[in-house]
Amino acid sequence: MKILVTRPEPDASRLAATLSDLGHEVVLAPMMVIENLPGTKIATEDVQALLVTSANGARALGRATAFRNVKVFAVGNASAEAVRGEGFDNVVSAAGDVPSLAKQVISDCKPKNGKLVHIAGTDVAGDLSGLLKVAGFECDRAVLYETKVTEKLDTDLFSMFNSGALDAALFYSPRTALIFKANIKAAGLEAALDHVIAFCLSDAVAEKINDFSWSDVKIAKEPNQDSLLMLLEDVNLANLKTDNPDKIREQKVSDKKSGKPDTPQKTTAAAEDPSLKKILETDVKGSAGSDAQASKALPETKKKSSLSIVLLLLIFVFSLGLAAWPLLYPKVQIYLPTQTAEIISGQFGRADSLDATGELANIQASLKTDYAKLSNRIDALEKAKPVATSSVTTSTTPETSNAVASLSASTDQRIGGLQAQLEEQVQKIEMATNRLAKQESEISGLKVAEPTAQTENPETQSEILDLKNELLDLKTRMNALQSELATEQDSSKTQAMLLSSIESSLKDEADNKASVQAENKRTLMLLALGQLQRETRNNEPFENGLAQVSAVATSDLKTELDLLSVIAPKGAVTMPTLQKEFANIASDISQSARLPSDETWYGQTLHRIASAVKFRRVDDLDGTNVDAIVARTEQDLLTNDLDKAVAEVEKLTGPSAEIAQDWLAKAKARLNVENAISGLLEKVTSEAISTPSSN
Repeated sequence: MKILVTRPEPDASRLAATLSDLGHEVVLAPMMVIENLPGTKIATEDVQALLVTSANGARALGRATAFRNVKVFAVGNASAEAVRGEGFDNVVSAAGDVPSLAKQVISDCKPKNGKLVHIAGTDVAGDLSGLLKVAGFECDRAVLYETKVTEKLDTDLFSMFNSGALDAALFYSPRTALIFKANIKAAGLEAALDHVIAFCLSDAVAEKINDFSWSDVKIAKEPNQDSLLMLLEDVNLANLKTDNPDKIREQKVSDKKSGKPDTPQKTTAAAEDPSLKKILETDVKGSAGSDAQASKALPETKKKSSLSIVLLLLIFVFSLGLAAWPLLYPKVQIYLPTQTAEIISGQFGRADSLDATGELANIQASLKTDYAKLSNRIDALEKAKPVATSSVTTSTTPETSNAVASLSASTDQRIGGLQAQLEEQVQKIEMATNRLAKQESEISGLKVAEPTAQTENPETQSEILDLKNELLDLKTRMNALQSELATEQDSSKTQAMLLSSIESSLKDEADNKASVQAENKRTLMLLALGQLQRETRNNEPFENGLAQVSAVATSDLKTELDLLSVIAPKGAVTMPTLQKEFANIASDISQSARLPSDETWYGQTLHRIASAVKFRRVDDLDGTNVDAIVARTEQDLLTNDLDKAVAEVEKLTGPSAEIAQDWLAKAKARLNVENAISGLLEKVTSEAISTPSSN
């Protein structure tokens, strides 16, 4: 076949090489030219995955980033291979179209794990970003290349279209098909397409060129190159069979014997099934071998006398050939095709002749095997369906449960309808099997008869052929049921994934609400702590502020709250008051260490003198004597370091410690209040900082 390739380079040349290896003649006519945009770079930080929807995007991605450790999702196998060719190892192929790619990404990724980047050109087919944003993903589009459109066809293509030299045209994308359509209309070549077959990668591609009067429009079963090339080879094989007049004549003769019109659909079904094709071709040739000539030589316009003469002559010639055949057959056997030799030798009762009974048994066994496989697949589907449904019904909302129940009921109803159709087909197969068993007994009787009795009855041959055609139809319908069941299963899985995505989104939303509530509680706690801190800055009780904090506090704050509850009824002396009170007792503390006991008259006299004249050293900061301790305490109080001041006063002993005892208790109460409030603030603020955001 002479095939027109419309893909852009370098894909066009690669496809041309593949088609040439298959024996086709290729004409390159790229509808677009791909040019990479200069200076484009891709940053992979915080990127969960990259999405590639064409081989051109894969090549542009390889030039735009030096990092190869990011995960890449490709729309099909060809795009995935192109991505791997650029050095990426973690590549996932959706083996389909843009919706299939979206489903694959939704199944494998989560919105909270990072954003997605769609590698695209200036013109985009499908709304991949829109599909993913609906599912909760952040998806950016990175434009790395542009497509320049071919505005007119080459002169050589004009002559090829007008002369009918082209047999087929391949279209891989809706964009390419639209450009081709515009160029054809501009050139006025619409009428020249009636002998060209259009091969399209998908339904979306075919829709763009359906308004032309093509010889035929073929659509690949799967949106990939292997499926398209397989479709091309099927059409090529069918054309080769159509070009063979002997096969057409044999098929027509068989149809006339069965009393039915020509059935090219059944012949095509047989061509697709190699096991049945061989049986059908053998039976058609065997049944039409001698009768085809007679039916061709007996037009209805002949008179009865002419018919009688012709019949007598044919019977005479046939009898003469039958008598002389044992002498002629050994000489002509070496020139006959293998299958023809087997059929002819079977006519004369050879031991290795064709066993029709064995073939019928093979058909019956094949049908039983196919039915058993289909039954097993249906049983597996029925067992797997509830599991798939149960994984979704764990949603935490009634709306999700209702959606899952509706989906399950719909799936059960559709599978039930398919099961009924399958049971109907099984009944038909059993009826056909009974008819085949009857024919087997008749054929067994023919096997033990005389050689001349092995010429089968044309009616029997016709009935056998009808049975085989019916079996072909049954097998085709069973294959269709299998395909439909597989489609239903894929649809159920897709809907389950979508519902799972909805459940994940609802869960994230619930987590966000819980996080907001926790944040609000922390805010109330901080406000209450602020009020408590303000109340503790004077010498008054602070029970009211402590009650507000306790109302919103968590269990981990119990230690600090218990400490404050002891001090709250009386309050704590402020720092300025502590400084003033210590200044009043500082001299008494120092003199008490130098004066003797007041139990003697001498001691009493000195104490009365000391109460009138008070003196102490304030410049001695070193040492362990009382003057040094008092001096350091005053220094710490001036710098508001109450912790050190308390530590210094605790070093006093004897009369000095007794004088400082009341002050020390007040200082410790203030110190405990300050430490408890600082601890509360630290715990609340550290929890707010360490708690991760749900986004």
